[in-house]
Parts: sequence; structure tokens; C-alpha cells
Amino acid sequence: MLFARFLAENDLLIHPDFEAPVTLAECDELASELGEPDGWSVAARFAAAILPGIFRLGDPCVQLRLAPEGRLALERIVAGLPEAVFVADDALGWVYQFWQRDRKDEVNESERKIGGADLGPVTQLFTENYMVRFLLENSLGAWWAARHPESRLTQEWSYLRVDNDDRPAAGGFDQWPDRAAEVTVMDPCCGSGHFLVEAFSMLWRMRAEEESLSPVIAQDAVLRDNLFGLELDPRCVQIAMFAIAIQAWKVGGGWRELPIPNIACTGIPVKASADEWRALAEGDERMENALVRLHIMFRDADALGSLIDPKRAVEISDPAGLQTSFEDFDWDQIAPLLEAALMREANDPGMTVLGADAAGTARAADYLSRRYVLVATNVPYLGVQKMPELAAGYMAQRYPKSAHDLGTVFIERCLELASLGSAALVTPLGWLFLRNFSKLRKQLLEQTCWHTLVPIGKGGFGAITGEVVQSALIVLSGGTTQARMFAIDVTDVEGPAPKSNAMTTRPIQLLQQSELSASPDTLLALGRSSDELLSSYATSWQGLVTSDVAQYIVKFWELPEQTSGWERYLTAPSDTAFHSGRESFLKWQEGKGALTRSSGAHNFNPTQVLGRMGVLVGQGSLRVTLYRGEMFNDASSPVIPNRPEDLMPLWAYLSSPDYEARVRQINHKVIVGSGYLVKVPFDIGRWRNVAQDRFLDGLPEPSSDDPRQWLFGGRPELATAPLQVAVGRLLGYHWPEQDDDDDLSALADEDGIVCLPSVLGERAAADRLRELLARAFDVTWSPTKTEELLAMSDSKKRDLETWLRDDFFRAHCRLFKNRPFIWHIWDSHKDGFAALVNYHMLDRATLERLTYSYLGDWIERQAANVREDRPGSEERLAAAQRLQQRLELILDGEPPYDIYVRWKSLAEQPLGWEPDLNDGVRLNVRPFVEAEVLRSKFNVKWRKDRGKDPDGSERHNHLHYTRAQKQAAREDIEQ
Repeated sequence: MLFARFLAENDLLIHPDFEAPVTLAECDELASELGEPDGWSVAARFAAAILPGIFRLGDPCVQLRLAPEGRLALERIVAGLPEAVFVADDALGWVYQFWQRDRKDEVNESERKIGGADLGPVTQLFTENYMVRFLLENSLGAWWAARHPESRLTQEWSYLRVDNDDRPAAGGFDQWPDRAAEVTVMDPCCGSGHFLVEAFSMLWRMRAEEESLSPVIAQDAVLRDNLFGLELDPRCVQIAMFAIAIQAWKVGGGWRELPIPNIACTGIPVKASADEWRALAEGDERMENALVRLHIMFRDADALGSLIDPKRAVEISDPAGLQTSFEDFDWDQIAPLLEAALMREANDPGMTVLGADAAGTARAADYLSRRYVLVATNVPYLGVQKMPELAAGYMAQRYPKSAHDLGTVFIERCLELASLGSAALVTPLGWLFLRNFSKLRKQLLEQTCWHTLVPIGKGGFGAITGEVVQSALIVLSGGTTQARMFAIDVTDVEGPAPKSNAMTTRPIQLLQQSELSASPDTLLALGRSSDELLSSYATSWQGLVTSDVAQYIVKFWELPEQTSGWERYLTAPSDTAFHSGRESFLKWQEGKGALTRSSGAHNFNPTQVLGRMGVLVGQGSLRVTLYRGEMFNDASSPVIPNRPEDLMPLWAYLSSPDYEARVRQINHKVIVGSGYLVKVPFDIGRWRNVAQDRFLDGLPEPSSDDPRQWLFGGRPELATAPLQVAVGRLLGYHWPEQDDDDDLSALADEDGIVCLPSVLGERAAADRLRELLARAFDVTWSPTKTEELLAMSDSKKRDLETWLRDDFFRAHCRLFKNRPFIWHIWDSHKDGFAALVNYHMLDRATLERLTYSYLGDWIERQAANVREDRPGSEERLAAAQRLQQRLELILDGEPPYDIYVRWKSLAEQPLGWEPDLNDGVRLNVRPFVEAEVLRSKFNVKWRKDRGKDPDGSERHNHLHYTRAQKQAAREDIEQ
């Protein structure tokens, strides 16, 4: 339906008898006359005559009639699309992109290695039109403009940039042929054919002008002689063929028989055996070995695709490999045998689009063995760690400098294919700055000619997954370097339209390639500063990787104040502040525990950093905080001044917007590696002056008003969340930096249970909280202060009673990041029993006291009220009894009310309510969540954790074991 409407809207749906275009409405009128059930069937019948590969009327899938409701739904969708969709030049590309979206999500979520049929959906990203035009106009267009400066064609190329002398800024591409007829353009990852369609539009006009050809003759000549495409995905090959054909018909005045475009599928593995190929050598052992080597590559074509180079076999670890190289052979000797082998593989999906019948793998092998004047493509984006072993091994052996990413491997592969000329590429941005690619950068700067570089950054793609892809445009030529290139940096604007506009209007930077060669690790600075680098004054350090956050890292409020084995652990700051990022504790056990023995843990904090002063930089946000020698994690990096007296200018610089902008100029990765944090210019004289003006009394002493920072002193009146701190103090919680015996200590509850109603002779929670607040605020306390504090907590309640009952626990979970240390346990009745409990004091004895003493007293009172026939007492009694039953289930600990700790053996699992606070709130709160006795739901899950255990098992947390199973495991150990 979709392709039929593409044809119809472009006046290309041709009546086979009258050879004239028909509309879909006319197809409806012809349906009964032609014996077809509806107009769509007529359209498919007419389209099959010109596109038999897509409209295969004999295909059982086509002949199968859909249920009426399904067919009508599809017809409404297709008919409801605006006409503009079908006449837009890039519409077919978006069709494929959306068609693959669900498959791409499924593959990514599966976490399996990505190869074969999965490779296309994951790596293909439809290239924005402005990227395609910029690259082609500053390569093919620049070549033409240099040779035909008076040509009117150049006036159509708005992305072609020129220098002050009105010459192409990218250069004249002197190594290219002089005539357009000799310019060959290849897209080895052609997808839906976007680059090919744009190149076709440029080339046929060039040939028409240069050779005085009619448009149709020029177009056919370009299809026959100039354009080549390769693609891994068979469906993409069909769409690319269709896109080229429909473009040729549109600009040629209507449908006509076309030369078969030179587009082939590289992703179809050969089916014949190696023995069948070997037999073609007729006993020549060296030829046999060469053919076997080729068979190995083409056998895995769906994983290697356009990386296959038939003229240069590479080392592939394979039992069938009988030789390491066949370059001693003359290619002309091997090529006929390869063609003969591949002609048996009649499998080309592209050829069938226009009705031709040929052997597709043979055509692909032919195109892979050629060399081209221009290779233009959007390379596939995929890290080597996600690829299957065969493809990863192939890349490592053939392209060791770029093997960390499929996209960078394709940079080298495209330069091989473009040995006659140049490569114009959309690439990942990361290779221009990441350390893994330093050798690749150096090689390309020394051995290739750079014509243009445009860092695009994030937001360059407008739909689907483009927002997470950071890209760059580059035009390179093999051979000697040239003196000059041009660059445009558009990383500071977001969105395709603003970036497109900036690429046509911003002044270009004319650079000497030698400038970039001198600093290959700071390419993206584009030569904009001559200051000394920060690395001359400071060092940066990579943080600790535990490989098991759940086991070794907790929020400090999850533990009692004095807990042996845990160290304060600095993480990336949430905001730029003198003291931030101080929320976590690390299970270090003096360096003698499980963490240091873990096979996955690495980058242990070095002694030359611990205890020193510096500035800690969050490697994602680039927010900073003062570093005071604490242990630190892998998402943060301390920058330590070489001289202590440079700490203040270092802080002044790193906490300024200038620093973040400088880092982002050279590194656009979401997480910036620690080494790049000091590869930015640092004008120490300027920042010393700034520091002297700003910090007359020096940098502040460690303190915080945020109760989520371990530097907080535990005073409600000084806190950003006074009511939350006051409740914590009332329940007996003790912040790490809190004074041991201040004026509020005497008001702390002794057993960590504070009931909202008055129970067992204790006053109601709101009355006790009010007393503590009055003492904390002292002379500033007044009756109106309560409303002020409630407003500060974003509550609409007007009194402490209803705030405690309805809002406290939800706000507590939100503030303390879903790791609450005060638990609100209730019976689900607004006028019923409720108690706040200090989690740190909630051992088995305390839970029994809550269950039988506090709640027991409440139950007795409600039973008495029932006997006195007081209103609502029966409901309150029933609710309290249900709560008591549920708490008893938690005490007993049978599934699902059990605790499970995945890093402990079955024998070490708690029997009933025997929590180990070292295991954290997330695991210990599960029985209470399962029993539904907490006041509010909060975001806590027990799905599997990231990573795998040393034995390769998944890190599941949702398991349950009975008391009998645990007891049996303990008895087995004792025996």
C-alpha cells in the first residue's frame, strides 16, 4: 500500500495498457472491471509491472487476504498520510527508520551480541539532509566549482563554503579526474539511498552541462557509470533501488525503463560449501587455498558486509583457514573464479526490484574489489564490545588503530575504497578526542589530507534515536597532506535546523593541518588557544570501580553513625558547591574485605591522592566541589594542584562556566575521561587574580546545610529541610557530624518508636515534634513558624498532625532518594494506628515491641471502644488487627515476607526479621513493602542488578526462600 501510494502521488503508477499515470481514485473505479476486490489491489497489479521485486503478486503473503478490519485499518493509515510525505525526497528513508524502530529496541534490550540480522536495525540511522548536502557539496561540489567556476550549478549549493578569494574552502581535489564522467561515487553503507539520490542529482546535471547531454541521457549515464552502493540489509537495498528509480523517473519526466543501478547487498552469506569453491581451482593448491580464504569471508557476509575486501584477505581465526594472505596472487587470476563461485548464489534483492535476474553476491564482490573517486556515507555506530567475536576479531586484526568502534573502522575502510580520491563521512564524534583512538588520529593527520571538519555534537539528528548520537562531518583524501583545511564548530547549537543554519552562515575557520597534527589529542579545540594546559599545574585521577554498587555502596543515612568497615565515599556532585557529593559510604573494610578481592573491582584510589586537597569534577555534568582527600568513585575525578597554593585559582577556574565550555570543546562524550579534565588551557595569572578578589578569607571550612551531606550538623533550624531533620532527631537519628549531646538530644525517643496517636502513655508525635522545633528555633519560634515550615516542605497541610499523617513519609522518601531511614508504619486507616520507626533501631526486639506493646495497647483500647459502642471503633480494631497479623508475618519471615541478600549464601540469609543494616535499606525494606504496611509507596525495586557475579550468574534480587530451606543450609554447614 505504502509503495503504491508513493508511485501514485508522483504520477508514476502506470496503466499497463494505456501507458499513462493513474490515481488511486481511478484504481478504485477500475477494480470491478479488472476483477480486483479494491483499488489497492489494482494499484499493486499496475505497480508490479515496473517494480516486480516489491509488488510480487505471486507471493503467498500478497495473495493472503487480511481480515476486513485489519485491511481497513491499514488503508485508513496509509490514506490518512499527507500528500507531502510521498513527494518529499527523504520520505523513503524515514519509512525504513520507523519500520526498524521496534526491532532496534528489541535487540538493544536483549543485551545479546549484535551481528547478522540484528546489525542493520541497530546501526542504521537515517542521515539528515543537511549532513548529506554539506558533505557532497564540499567534496563533489568543490571539485566541480574549482574546475567550472562559472557554472550555474554552484548557485544551487548553499552548503558549499568558499574562502576570501571565492574558491572552495575544502580545496580543488586536484587528484580527482578532470571529467564528471570519470567520477565514481560509492556509498558502502547506503541504507535507503540518501547519499546516492543526492549525488545522482548533482552528477547528472554536471554531465549534462559538461557533455551537452539531454537530462534523460545524462541521468541514465550516471546510473550506469557513476553511482555505486552497498548495503548489509536486503530490505534496505530494495528501498535504495526504489529511491533511485523514483528520483530518476521524477526528474526525467515520467516512467521509463532504467539502467539497473549499481547497488548490491553485501549481507547475504554464501550457501555453497568450501569444497565446492575449492573445486573451481582444478587442483591448483595455491588457488584452492585462496578460494577457501575468500569463502570464509563471504560465509560470514552478514557480519562483515562492506568490510570484506576480496583483494586483500586478512587474518581470520578459523579452522578452515589454510593460508594467511593471498596478496602474492594477481587479482585478475582469482577474480574469475570468485565470480564463478558467486554466480551460483542467485540472491540479489536489489536486482529483483526492477525485474532483473542476476547473482547479487557476485555483484557485491565486484563492487567491493573496486576503488572509487568519492566514498560518501554515514558510517554504522556500534562499539566493539557489543559485536560478536568473529567481527570484533576481524576488525582487531585488520584495523587495530580503529577497532574499538565499527564506525571508526569504516573510516579506514572508506579510505581504502577511495584510494583514487576522497571520503566524505558522517562519523561518531568520539574518535576525534577519545584516548582509544589517539593512534588513529595521529595516522590520519600524518597520512591523509584533511579538507573539512565539522563537529556536530548532540542533537544533530531530529528523530528516533538521533538525540543520543554525537556526530562529526569530515572530508579526507589519501596521500599527502595539504597545508589548509576549514572547520565549523556547531556543537553549541542543538537541533538539525539550527545546526544546518550555522553550517551555512557561520564564518569558517581556515586552519593549517599542521596545527592539528601538533596537538592530536585536542583536535576539537581547533587551535583556539595558546595558553598552557591545566596539566602543567595539576593532575587528574580516575576513581574506584566497584562493579557492584548495591553490595559496596550505600547512602550514609542507611547506616548507624558508628559502623565499622565503612568509609566516607565522594561521588559526582549534584551541583557546583563548596561541599557536595558527600552522600555515600563505601564498604572498604580497611582494604582487607570482599571489595579488594573482587575480580571486577579496579582503579583503587591511590595513596598519593587520598588526604590531599583539590577540586572534584563530576565527569558527566562537569559540576565541581572541593576535594578533601576522601575516597572517590569512578564518576568523579579529583584534580589535585601540584602546589597547594594553587588550590584557590584552581577552584575559581573549575567552578566557572569557562571550564565546562573548554572541556566540551575537546570532549563531547557524555562521561568525560579523567585525563581530558586537565587538557584544557589554564591562564593561571588570570585565575589567581579572580581567586584573590573572590576569596578574601580563603576557601570555607567543611560544612553543609543539606541533611543528605555527611557534613551536616543535625540542626533543624540550619537545614534546608527543617521538618525532616526534626523528625529524624525526634526518632533518635544521629548525623555523622552532629554534636553528641546538644540541647535536642534529651528529646530523642529511646526505642526509636514514636506513635502518631498517644499510645502507652507517650504523647502524640505532633506534640513531641512541636516541642523539639520550639527548642531548636528558640527565640525565633512562633505559632506562625509551623505554617512557614510546612510551606518549605511543599506541603499544603496546615498543621503538624495532618502533615505527619499524610505527607511526611512521601516527602522523606523523595528527599532521601528512596532509601528512607524513618519508616511510617500504619494500618491503612486515617484515624487508626500509625508509628514512625527509626530503621537503625528496628531489630527483632523493637519490631516485637511495636507489634505487641504499642500496637497491642492500641488494639486493647479499640476493643474497649467497641464494647462501649463508640462510632468507628470496629473499623479501627479490624484495621489494627490486620496490621498486627502482617507484622507477625514479617517477624516470621516466610516468603514473600523474607529478606534476600544476593551476595550472601543461603545459610547466611536472615531467618525471619533479622536484618543486617550493612545490607542497606533497599533489601531490608522488602518485607514491609510486600506486606503493604508503609504509609506511601516509593520507588524501590528488586529487579536484577547490573553486571554479573564472578561465576557468570545474573544478579537477581527477587528470589525468596523459606525458613526451612535456610535452616537446612545452616545445618549442612554445621555438619
